[in-house]
Amino acid sequence: MEIPTGGYLRQWRKSLGLTQALLAERSGLTQSVIAKVETESVDPRLSTVRKIVGALNREERPDRAHTVGDIMISEVTALLRSDSVQSAVDKMVLGGISHLPVLSEAGAVVGLVSEASLLKVDIGGDACVDEVMRADFSMVDVDVSIGEARRLLGEEEVLLVSQRGDLVGLVGRIDMVRALRDERKTH
Repeated sequence: MEIPTGGYLRQWRKSLGLTQALLAERSGLTQSVIAKVETESVDPRLSTVRKIVGALNREERPDRAHTVGDIMISEVTALLRSDSVQSAVDKMVLGGISHLPVLSEAGAVVGLVSEASLLKVDIGGDACVDEVMRADFSMVDVDVSIGEARRLLGEEEVLLVSQRGDLVGLVGRIDMVRALRDERKTH
């Protein structure tokens, strides 16, 4: 990834008719940070540049999905690690769901139950989901780019999406395929 210069970001912002204050509001940064990045008086963190570029991209193409937050499923059905395997099966079948995050009693994500994890074990329905859940799940921030999520979904079945450490959604391969379809329809 080529990192844009402060001067390039300033020109891009101005071409979109944004003030530093508006860009700060839309990127979640302060106007002071925007000014320092644009004048190149600081060497910004990559996360700061990503926020600025993300806000400029959204301004330039509001009709297009830019982050996993734009395409994620936000109504996520979850399990507690003490729930039964039968409960997981019922939720999957009745809800047409293929992945269920598993939460601790405190609400932290501790695992993932998928169709594949259920098919790999021969265990009774009264067993707890913590006996069949996978602990090797992928969690990404809500601001991760579509491109990065697409790359990750080449290896993973689903990405759990967090914001400030809390589970806020998930993105499966079919969600990414829908986003690609929608993007191609607008071209």
